[in-house]
Amino acid sequence: MRSLVFLLMAWVASYSVVTAQTTAAPADSSAMLIGKWAGTYDGSDAGKFDLIINQDNARKLTGQIVMLAPDGNRYPIDLKVITWQNGKLSAAYADPQGGSDVTFSGTYEQSALKGNWRASDGMATGSWQATRADK
Repeated sequence: MRSLVFLLMAWVASYSVVTAQTTAAPADSSAMLIGKWAGTYDGSDAGKFDLIINQDNARKLTGQIVMLAPDGNRYPIDLKVITWQNGKLSAAYADPQGGSDVTFSGTYEQSALKGNWRASDGMATGSWQATRADK
């Protein structure tokens, strides 16, 4: 009987350790952002995009936004900066046509990233949303 109780206790302890190690990352972890996201934006302008977020060995986020033209052409643009702090994504890229920088920020809500974008000259603003495209 003692060996059965001991085995049961050992199994419970092992299960607890395994469960603790496989629990999802906290909501503020940037790990959940890594990968490809497919999205849309609207406001002063509208369209579709892919957002690719990577993380280097130093845990610094990097990425690229790929604007998807109606004719099927893809226009990749490297992000100048991308951060995830206190549950908020913030990023910026330079307009490849020589216009002002575009900044966007958002939060993770109901399996999607959602937020607002703005041209640095203030002439264009809108909202955006993206869902995971690689899972």
